[in-house]
Amino acid sequence: MKTLLGLFGLTIGLLVLAGYCESKKDPYEPGMHFDYSIQCENGFVYKVLGRRKGTIQVLNSDGTPLKCGEKIY
Repeated sequence: MKTLLGLFGLTIGLLVLAGYCESKKDPYEPGMHFDYSIQCENGFVYKVLGRRKGTIQVLNSDGTPLKCGEKIY
């Protein structure tokens, strides 16, 4: 019983740690995130929501597409 509770506590602790690390990451940094990924393709940044959910081009506040290597404004 103690082993099961210990494993459960460890799992919860790891999930909290992963959530904390994800919150400190730039949301538009290329790579995997919890429920989406950011890809750089043809010089522009795209947000991929999953296999069947689709892809969205990331836009700046003025509506221009975000280019790879630039910060969003």
